[in-house]
Amino acid sequence: MPQHVAVIFVHGIFNRAIDFAAPMQRALLRLLPNETIPYVDVASVEWAGTVRHLQANFMSRVRAAYPDIIDNKLRRLLVGGLGDAAAYQKTRPVMNSSYNDIQRCITDTLHRLDRNPVKNRALIFIGHSLGCHIISSYAWDLNKLKQRTQADIQNEPLDIQQRWKELQESSKFLRLETFAGFVTLGSNMPLFTFAFAPTDIRPITSAPPNPGGPSPTAAFPGIALDQRLLEQARWLNFFSKRDILGFPLRPLYQAFNMDPLLEDICVKSESMGTRIVPYWSFLSAHKGYWTNKTVLQRTAELISNIVGQ
Repeated sequence: MPQHVAVIFVHGIFNRAIDFAAPMQRALLRLLPNETIPYVDVASVEWAGTVRHLQANFMSRVRAAYPDIIDNKLRRLLVGGLGDAAAYQKTRPVMNSSYNDIQRCITDTLHRLDRNPVKNRALIFIGHSLGCHIISSYAWDLNKLKQRTQADIQNEPLDIQQRWKELQESSKFLRLETFAGFVTLGSNMPLFTFAFAPTDIRPITSAPPNPGGPSPTAAFPGIALDQRLLEQARWLNFFSKRDILGFPLRPLYQAFNMDPLLEDICVKSESMGTRIVPYWSFLSAHKGYWTNKTVLQRTAELISNIVGQ
């Protein structure tokens, strides 16, 4: 029997479009077999609104204090781009932070999808740029928290305790235990790891450390997947050699054996017209994954394989 699948898209830095994933969604639906489409549900996580107003308020104060300051597209690009990345930092208290607000956007989308009459559907995440890091850290944080014991959680702030309690009572879908596919486009995840020793950089395919305690499980693939879905589960990482913000990920995780879960796939995501202009081709390459032929074909294949027939 075919498996119902929910596909969630998460954007990267400097996004201003609610329908940012629409071109890829339309292209995937054209590529999927007609008999597969009824089993596929798509949703997008638009998290930029949680930080954009903070950036805008700051620039308003700057212009009020210094009316002649240069406030052009380049500055707004840097404030929006670097500001988005800087906002997604885990701070204390976690619950009163942009980091938590951004993760809450994913949680809200999962809850909306979980209202579907078909319960515990297989889950595929597709992230672009910073969105890859957001998905990965969300899965890591949730997986680590849900496996803590009640005795262990007592020393945490009340909001962390409440989130832990919610997870204990949640569906397998909300606990990411049906996580079957991860597609990363132009991932800049390595840029967020340089503060750690190489052996401490763990992928979501690795269980979190728990010295002296019970052995935890990894976030991906989800532990509720049956054998067929486990065999189809894949992490597809697409990067372009011209994309200065997108990287292969296997070199990042050399300390961990993930074969064959993680596959680095090099594509030419830049447009033909920009290849002779270096800086434009860098930007074009980072933005071009959404409609790249190889990305679309391999992602459609992953979805189709997980649905099955």
